[in-house]
Amino acid sequence: MKYDLIALDLDGTALNPHNTVSPAVREAVAWARSCGVHVVISTGRICSEAAEFAQMMGANDEMVTSGGATLSSVSKGGCTMRISIPWEPAVRAAAVVERVGMTSMIYAGEHLYITPYDEMFFSQYKTNEGFLSSKQVVPSVAEYIATHHLSVDKIFCRSREPFMLQMARRQIASIPGVRVMSSADDNIEIISPLADKGSALTMLCTHLGTTIDRCIAIGDSENDLEMLHAVGMPVAMGNANDEVKSIAKYITDTNANDGVAKAIYYLLGRER
Repeated sequence: MKYDLIALDLDGTALNPHNTVSPAVREAVAWARSCGVHVVISTGRICSEAAEFAQMMGANDEMVTSGGATLSSVSKGGCTMRISIPWEPAVRAAAVVERVGMTSMIYAGEHLYITPYDEMFFSQYKTNEGFLSSKQVVPSVAEYIATHHLSVDKIFCRSREPFMLQMARRQIASIPGVRVMSSADDNIEIISPLADKGSALTMLCTHLGTTIDRCIAIGDSENDLEMLHAVGMPVAMGNANDEVKSIAKYITDTNANDGVAKAIYYLLGRER
């Protein structure tokens, strides 16, 4: 099978445990593109953050962002398509997050809305320009959404306490008009039920003149499942969870050992 496109998740996949792009992954992406294969980012991150990493690894211009709620462009510096959460469910979900006491970020197009407390938490490890340029600090994200009728693409929540995540997930899952998923053990992500990486990638393939069955997708977590189900060649990282591995046609090495690079070379037929 000849593949036209490779979709790469970022965290736990194309990024190593230090959240950087290794030289091996950068070289593999360059080689794939020299073979005429489109290489795109497919991530839960907002467009400005995704664009930074796309440029670091030399990927193509188009991106699946915000967990499939948006399509974005590196060169245009923003979203080209949005599937937002309906306003009332977004307000209710944000209120649950604040009531439970988790740190959170609200994704709305090219902007991230956070509270002063959340800013202190996320700024401990998010120092990249994409985060710094897109964040806007507000006293209460739930109140800001409510009063400004904000069109929300995604709500990202993090906690080190499993019971808080479980409590929030249970309460939010009962709200009509939202979907809850996760990209790691310490977070939940809230998006529209109509949005997922698989649907967004299918739209992107149509735009690029190819079909989803001619795609390779590489991922590691729950928010990659729809994308992996959709493509012709689903690939799981060696560090992926068991559910992701169970649907993969190929399991590569971990993100600490350049698993993305190894998968690209193997599936496109070049020995390392």
